[in-house]
Amino acid sequence: MARLVLLALALFALAVGLLDLSARGAFAAPPGPPVAVAGAGPLLRVVPSPLRGAAGRGRVAVVVRAPGAETRRLSGALEAEGIRATFALSALDVLADRTLPAFVTGHGHEVAFAGYADADATRLPEPVWIANESLGRRILERASEREVRLYLPGRLLGGELDATALETARRAETAGLLPLLPAPAPARRDDLDGLIVVRRAADLDALRGALARARTSGVTLVAASALAGIGSEPLPLGARIAGGAAFAAFDLWRSLADLVVALAGAATLLMLLRLVVVAILATAQARRPDVAGGDVPTVAVLVAAYNEEVVIGTCVRSILASDVEGLQVVVVDDGSTDATAARASEAAAGDERLRVVRQPNGGKASALNTALARTDAAVVVVMDADSLLEREALRRLVAPFADQAVGAVAGNVKVGNRSSWLGALQHLEYVVGINLDRRFFDLVNAVSIVPGALGGFRREAIVRAGGFPRDTLAEDADLTVAIGMYGYQVRTVADARAWTEVPATWRALWKQRYRWSYGTLQVLWKHRDAPFRWRATNVGRLGIPYLIVFGYLLPLLAPAIDVTLLYGLVVGPQVPLLAAFGVFTILQTLAAALALRLDGEPAWHAGAVLGYQLGYRQMLFAVIASSLWAAFAGLPVGWGKLVRRGLLPRPG
Repeated sequence: MARLVLLALALFALAVGLLDLSARGAFAAPPGPPVAVAGAGPLLRVVPSPLRGAAGRGRVAVVVRAPGAETRRLSGALEAEGIRATFALSALDVLADRTLPAFVTGHGHEVAFAGYADADATRLPEPVWIANESLGRRILERASEREVRLYLPGRLLGGELDATALETARRAETAGLLPLLPAPAPARRDDLDGLIVVRRAADLDALRGALARARTSGVTLVAASALAGIGSEPLPLGARIAGGAAFAAFDLWRSLADLVVALAGAATLLMLLRLVVVAILATAQARRPDVAGGDVPTVAVLVAAYNEEVVIGTCVRSILASDVEGLQVVVVDDGSTDATAARASEAAAGDERLRVVRQPNGGKASALNTALARTDAAVVVVMDADSLLEREALRRLVAPFADQAVGAVAGNVKVGNRSSWLGALQHLEYVVGINLDRRFFDLVNAVSIVPGALGGFRREAIVRAGGFPRDTLAEDADLTVAIGMYGYQVRTVADARAWTEVPATWRALWKQRYRWSYGTLQVLWKHRDAPFRWRATNVGRLGIPYLIVFGYLLPLLAPAIDVTLLYGLVVGPQVPLLAAFGVFTILQTLAAALALRLDGEPAWHAGAVLGYQLGYRQMLFAVIASSLWAAFAGLPVGWGKLVRRGLLPRPG
C-alpha cells in the first residue's frame, strides 16, 4: 500500500512538473523558416497534407487573444458596439480567473481554446502533448459549461506558419480540435471567409474600420464557430467530470506547492535558529572551567561484545592503559560464535583487573546488566567493543561524579575510520550534529543521550532506573532519560575521548541509523510524560522536546527545502535560490568550523559540509521516514550487526 501511495505521489509530481515546465515554455520549439501552405481562408487541414480553406464566403469573424484584464475590457467594449467575437482562452487564463469564461459568454461572445499555456509545448512527445492540451481543454470547458472544439493557440495566430505551427495543428486535429488561422476580411460577398485577430484595445480602431468596409460590401459578421461549421453544444457528462477533476488536481497542486514553500521556510528558520543558539551556547560551555577534582568513586568499565574478535583486543588494551587506579573491567561475551572471549583474555595478558564473562545471546542490555552484577564499583563506564579509549579519558570522564547530584556523564565519541568520504561525512556529523549539540545541552542540563560508545553512569542511578533497559533498541538514550527523570544531572566532558569505528558502507550506515532512529522513537514513546515530571531535570523538559523537533520534525521538513531548490534550479528563478543556498551553506560551514575548533579538530574538515547537504542529509531523512513508518505500522526491527575492520591504536 505504501509503495502504491508513493508511486501515485511520484506520478502526480511528474505530471505537475511537466505542466509547470510547459507553462514556462520549457518545451517550446524555436521559430523556424516560413512554410508555404496551399489554399486560402481561415480553416487549416494538415492531414493528409497542409491545406487552407473556407466553409463559406462573405463572412468574417473576430478573434480576441489578450491578457486576462484586457480580455474583460475588450469583452465589454465589443458588446457595446454590437460585435460578437470569439475569445481564445488558455487553461492558465481560466485557472487565474475562473469566472472569465462565464464573463465572456455572458456578454454574448463565445470561447475557443488557446492551448494549456501561451507557449507551445511541441517538443513534448505527442501522447504527452495531447494529454497536456486535453487537460487544458477540459478546464476551459468546465468553466464555460460548453463543449469547445475551436483551437486558436498563439503559434497559429502569430502570422506566418512554420513547421512547428503545422505540427501543432496536426496534433490538434488528432485530439479532435479544429485549428483556425488569421485570414483577410473579404472585400466582397463572393470572397472567401476571413478571420481578424484583436490583441489589445488599441486594435479596436482598425477593427471598426475593417468591419465598416466589410459591411458596406455586404459581408456578414459571424462567430468563429460559424466559419468552421460547428454549433454550440452542451458539455457532456464525461467532459464535465474530467474538467472538475482537473480543477481539483490544480487546487491540490497549488495547495501542495504553497505547503512546500511554507515548510521550506519553516525548516530554514528552524535550522538557522538552531544554528545560532547552539553555536553561541556551545561556545559558552567550552569556555567554562574544567570540573574541579575531588574524591572519585571506584570505576568499572563494562563492555558488551558479540562476535567482536577483530576489535575486542585493542579495545581491552586501551582500557587497561587508562590512568585510573582501582580500575575494574568486565567484558561480557554475549553468545559469540567466534573467539571474542579468547581474544579479550589474551589482550589482558593475565591482568587481574579484567574479568571475561560468557552468556547465551541476550542482547546488549542483557550483557550490560550481567556485567553490572559482576562489579561493585560506584561508577560504571559503558564502552562499545569497537572503540579505543584515550589514556586520560576515564579519569576525565568520571571527574564530575565527585558531585553527588551527577547521575551520568557523556564522553566524546570520535570517528576513527574517517579516511574515506563516507567516514569523513560521519566524522562531520559526530562533531557538528552530535557533539556541538551535547555541549549546548550540557550548559542547560539537558543531555538526553549518554552514548553507549563512551558513557559513565552512577551505579545508584542505574539501579533506581531498573538497570539497563531491555525494551528499546536505544538503551543508552532510554537509561539517560530515566536517570534525568529521577532528578540526576547529566553532564558531558568533551575531552574524554574514545575513538570508534563507524559503518564503512552506505548499507551498513543505513542499518545502524535505522536502529538508532527506531530505538529513539521507542524511548520518546516510553518516556512521553518526561516533560511533565515535576522532579525531572531538563533532560525531560528540554531534551525530549528538542529531540522531537530537531531529531524528527526538522529532518522531515528539510526535503521541502530540497524540492524547492531543485525545482527552482530546473524552472527558475535560479539566481535567488542559488544565492540563498550559498548563504545557508556558508553559515553551515562556519558553524562546522566552530564545532571542529571547539573539538580540537582541523577547521578545514568543514569542507565536507557541501557533501553533507547534498546526499548525506537526504539519506538521514529517508532513514527517519522509514523508521517512523515502521513504528506506526508495528514492523519488527532487529539490532543488526556491523562488519568490523578494526582501528589502529592512536597515540595517547
